[in-house]
Amino acid sequence: MEKVVGALVNVISLCSMQTALHWVHKLFATPRKGKLNPKYLPAFLKQAELSFFWYKDEKVYTYQWNAKATEKPLILLIHGWESNSARWEALCTYLGDQFRFVAVDAPSLGMSYGKNLSVKNYQEVIDLALQTFQPQFVIGHSLGAFALFQQISEGEYPWLQKVVIMGAFDRFEVILSHYYALLGYSKRVKEAYHDYIEHLINKPLSSYCSAEAVQFVEVPVLCIHDKEDPQVSFEEAVSFHQALLHKKNLVVSTTNLGHSLQDEAVFKTIQAFFS
Repeated sequence: MEKVVGALVNVISLCSMQTALHWVHKLFATPRKGKLNPKYLPAFLKQAELSFFWYKDEKVYTYQWNAKATEKPLILLIHGWESNSARWEALCTYLGDQFRFVAVDAPSLGMSYGKNLSVKNYQEVIDLALQTFQPQFVIGHSLGAFALFQQISEGEYPWLQKVVIMGAFDRFEVILSHYYALLGYSKRVKEAYHDYIEHLINKPLSSYCSAEAVQFVEVPVLCIHDKEDPQVSFEEAVSFHQALLHKKNLVVSTTNLGHSLQDEAVFKTIQAFFS
């Protein structure tokens, strides 16, 4: 089915590249799952203090736990692709009352408004969340981890003390190449979309990578990645891991925990890092 859609986009590009690029981006940036129905929120999210902030005239929803315990350090939680803030239940439960927590639903996911999620708009939302809540600690997973790390490398957040990156990829180009292969886009469509993305992020795609961002991140980083991660190859991220280690950061590899990294051993490692 994907190849049929890709072939149709290739045909459209012969008549209108602008129209083709609209569909290339829409297919790439539209999550298929991860939305939440406000009427049927998980109990974990119902227990939170619900609020929102505005991003380009659209609401971005946030959830806070232990919000009134202002003497405790605050952890900002950034989820990944086709996910939402409910994914943090096990971690928050493990860490318990030691911290305050605030989780953000990415644009078009959870209860947040929007029709698509690009790394660029996620970066901008993360920047707003960092500025709004000024957390001491922040944790990102998957696409959220990549967007978080890019944003921290570009912005200034003097209140931020430590960062945890979970299941993050290194080069955005690799993600695009997987997408191109899945849809079977023509060379001219791929080149046009490359130009579109570079205009969006305002930098060459070759430099849009975690390993390069490391040199601009001065806070301590803990990176956790599973060796059998089926979605973000551990081997693809090795350069990122090596760059982190070169700056005396921590890199922890796990086995048999998959991409989600939902495990008590992971939570214990994060707890020790923050404590």
